[in-house]
Amino acid sequence: MDHPFRSAAVGGFNKQDVLTFLEAQARQAAQAQQELSGRLEEAEHQCEALRRERDDLSAQLEEVRRELETARQSRDSLSAQLEQTGQDLSASQKQGEQLKREVERLRQDRDELRRQLEEVRPDARAYVELKERTAGVELEAHRRAQAIQEKAERDAQKARRQVEQWLQRVAREYDALCSQVETTVSHAASELEKAGTSLEQLNALMSGQEEALEGVRRAYDATELGRPEAPMPIDEE
Repeated sequence: MDHPFRSAAVGGFNKQDVLTFLEAQARQAAQAQQELSGRLEEAEHQCEALRRERDDLSAQLEEVRRELETARQSRDSLSAQLEQTGQDLSASQKQGEQLKREVERLRQDRDELRRQLEEVRPDARAYVELKERTAGVELEAHRRAQAIQEKAERDAQKARRQVEQWLQRVAREYDALCSQVETTVSHAASELEKAGTSLEQLNALMSGQEEALEGVRRAYDATELGRPEAPMPIDEE
């Protein structure tokens, strides 16, 4: 390195020039050391900030993993509920079919009772005609015949009332069964629809959570690439 030293009168360089040069070199070295210390301190701050950011990202990553696991468990639970609801709906439909068959059987019984009632009416009319033809029979026979007729009429009226009451009860039970079947099927369909909607929402939430997890992973990987390099030492002359 060239130095602008003046020559001394007795040989060598000028002492003042040498001292001035050494002082300048000392100031440059002190300034360079101060700059290096500042850069080193700044690099340490950046490293500390990156470590905190890494820790925060790790905590976020763990939280997202827990939320994702919870969402998966909720999805499995909803899937099980959806399957159970489908089974309940199928059972309700089968029960509805059984109720329909029972109602049809009751209708057939009602028609059979009506037919039997129609068969009784001609016998009653025939008895009345027989009473008219035997008007000259003695009084005791007439009274017995009358008693039999009255009893037959009472029995017929009683049977008619019983049949009518039974028909009314069957009609009420039929209406109640129909209403129950409609309510059960409607409720099961509503529950199935709700479960399907919840499952769709859960799938959308899980997709969003997976995207968030991927973003956190990319941010975490970026912290490894963004660390500043250590400053190079200054060569001493």
